[in-house]
Amino acid sequence: MILEIAGLSLFIAVALFLLTPMFRAAARQRARNAWPRMQGVVTAHYVRMRETTGFPEYRIRYEHEGVTHETYCGSVENVGHTRYDNYDVARAVSALMAKRAIGSTAEVMIDPSTSKPYIVERKFPMTLLTVVATLIFIAF
Repeated sequence: MILEIAGLSLFIAVALFLLTPMFRAAARQRARNAWPRMQGVVTAHYVRMRETTGFPEYRIRYEHEGVTHETYCGSVENVGHTRYDNYDVARAVSALMAKRAIGSTAEVMIDPSTSKPYIVERKFPMTLLTVVATLIFIAF
């Protein structure tokens, strides 16, 4: 009986440890969905390196509230590609950026609290992923 309670307690603790960040990420993603969005044109891009991590940056011209802006935008998550021995970061990030060629359109979202633009990246909806993961834990 004690082992079963301890095992269940450990299982619940692990589930909470894994699901809590997922719930937070889902809440952040839902909040970002309310940010203003507009179409822009990619005018340049480069790989911003910070130590051994490369971040894709896109120079985008867009119009917001009647004013034309042209600035570099990155991912709102600020996630980069980290270098290791047999992995060329600049080449990997450049291949990723090739999907948004210069002259193509890209969707931009503006953080209302800072007025900073970010490139919109299509990702799997975190709320759905969190619900599925929670249901899997409940099923066990």
